[in-house]
Amino acid sequence: MQSNYVLCAREKYDSYDPSCWTKAYFDYDSGGFNVYHKDHQFTPTGGGGEAEKTVGLLLAKHNGKQVEFLPEQGIGYPVPDLGFDEQTWDVKSIGKAGEDTIRKSIKDARKADNALFYFGKADKYKELRSAVDREVTKYQKTGELHKVPNIYYMDKDVLKVLWKK
Repeated sequence: MQSNYVLCAREKYDSYDPSCWTKAYFDYDSGGFNVYHKDHQFTPTGGGGEAEKTVGLLLAKHNGKQVEFLPEQGIGYPVPDLGFDEQTWDVKSIGKAGEDTIRKSIKDARKADNALFYFGKADKYKELRSAVDREVTKYQKTGELHKVPNIYYMDKDVLKVLWKK
């Protein structure tokens, strides 16, 4: 017997218009799912697109998130990658990144409410923590701390907060 939450989630998942959305995954245990907007662009370079798909699957399966991969094509300005929990999210793959690259990723992620860092099997927590501390300090000094997105990361299968306004 499925819970009411899962039944409602399935109803929402089924309601996405197939002319605009691809229904990619539904989890019958958590009620999480992934839908891809037809104008979402999965970047083929640097593993970014694959990282987005992996993060989406982890969020749905292990965290019960109802993840929409948002449209990106032809808008003319940077837009976030994902939507869930009534917020926008920008996924950053940092498996091979150093601290300076991570800092640039934080700056780039300001287009979303939240930055979500994924480093796969690499251990990048220390570099991520240092980059976040440096960026927060920099924006704090200029009185622009509100410009820094909330920072999350995937710890194995679980979404964890690193810094929040």
